[in-house]
Amino acid sequence: MKIKPIALGLICAATASLVLFFKVSIVSKLASIGILDSIAKNVMHVVAALLFVETLRLLIVAFYKPQGGMRRDNFTAGMAHLSKIIYALSIVVLLLSLFDVSVKEAITSLSLIAAAIVLMTKDYISNLINGMYITFTKLVNIGDNVKIAEHKGKILDITLTNVHLLNDDDDIIYIPNNIVFMSEIINFTRRELKKSYLDFEVQTQDLVPQAELEKAIVDGLGALNELIQPGSHYLKVASIKFEFTSFKFQFILNDPLNKEHDRKVRRHIAQFVVAFIAARQGARA
Repeated sequence: MKIKPIALGLICAATASLVLFFKVSIVSKLASIGILDSIAKNVMHVVAALLFVETLRLLIVAFYKPQGGMRRDNFTAGMAHLSKIIYALSIVVLLLSLFDVSVKEAITSLSLIAAAIVLMTKDYISNLINGMYITFTKLVNIGDNVKIAEHKGKILDITLTNVHLLNDDDDIIYIPNNIVFMSEIINFTRRELKKSYLDFEVQTQDLVPQAELEKAIVDGLGALNELIQPGSHYLKVASIKFEFTSFKFQFILNDPLNKEHDRKVRRHIAQFVVAFIAARQGARA
């Protein structure tokens, strides 16, 4: 939902009030019970920084128009990820300040431990970095229909750790960002002609001429041919083995983004191919 100017004013006013409250009330109470002023001030500074970052994020998201009218896209997800990283760093600085330890001293004195921690968590850290890279470079976008490695589906979300993919069986697959970054990606949404396809194999003894098999599949679609662009269907040979031959039947829907039509046509083709091969095997027997 779009945040209106009045709501933005209320957010800013609330932020200023909270900062003033922490400064006047909390800090004074901490000082009155004997807690060091420096610690109290550090707490106030960190809280004020967190409030400022969150307010800034809300303002940016409020004036940003997501692509395609979506409530959440790569930019809004990336801003949320960035704010989380800033929150985590701020809390670390706060914890160090509570023990009166500067960040520079902590890095210097704990360099060996820090190096060991980095080595142990390098996969997680690289996962975070790849997540930020995927989000802001728009390698893939939320809402895109893609194929990542062997998984195919629609991207629901991109987090700091993984990509959420909804496949054709309505299962949600969580793919680590490292795998996404290292894998070959096919983006069906960005290509000009959004083709659908179905892969299948036919044993060598059940083979028929390619043109005959293609005509049988098209005729078998019946009324579903109305969902397909005329002349867009094509049966091609993917590979030839001694035991079987792999085929790929391609077609373009009149509404390429209609997932239900795509699923219906591909399901019908799969059923027809199974019945066709079974009939061939029965006739051969």
